Amino acid sequence: MYERFAREYAAHAEDSAYNAFYDRPAVLGLAGDVDGLSVFDAACGPGLYAAELLDCGARVTGCDVSPTFVDMARARTGGRADLRVHDLSEPLAWVEDDAYDLVVLALAVHYIDDRVALLSELRRILKPSGALVLSTEHPTMTWMRLGGSYFAEEPYEESLSDEKDWPIRAWRRPLTSICAGFRAAGFLIEELLEPHPVPEMADRYPEDYAQLEALPAFVAFRLIPAPPR
Repeated sequence: MYERFAREYAAHAEDSAYNAFYDRPAVLGLAGDVDGLSVFDAACGPGLYAAELLDCGARVTGCDVSPTFVDMARARTGGRADLRVHDLSEPLAWVEDDAYDLVVLALAVHYIDDRVALLSELRRILKPSGALVLSTEHPTMTWMRLGGSYFAEEPYEESLSDEKDWPIRAWRRPLTSICAGFRAAGFLIEELLEPHPVPEMADRYPEDYAQLEALPAFVAFRLIPAPPR
């Protein structure tokens, strides 16, 4: 979906309110100390998260379905990460079991039709002691924007931007269903975070800051593999 506007979106995400001052700090905060860890950046986009993970001492592998994003991520990370073109709706056949200490999946799980299959695959490549950190749109925000029933589970199409033609297709799901998908894939929720914007946003984007201090736009999770039954 992002391929047709990948470069425009990358320029936007680098310094935007919701990306640079909201989601990235939340996701990287949940990731914690990554120094010396092996990290898989699923849906790596233009490499904004991967670059920060590398700067914090992680060894990073990742993928994205957009060839343009992968090219940009490789350039941003200067060859320090193993980044590939891969569609996350397909198995990660090139990744061994129990390969990573941490998987990051930022603002992407809602694009996947069979999210349990993806999450199960990410569970497979995680070490038993590892964690998956992911973020997605807060279901309350989706409901307020789209209307209808909060409990609806259905795909929808819209533009990612009010000003630009950035068409996307995503899924709306209530929080109960989101969490049930984690359980079905073999994860437990270690931490659930409804992020606050970082203080720096107040100066750069005061209207967005005020809105996000009143209502969360995204929700983030730190998931750990459930013990065998």
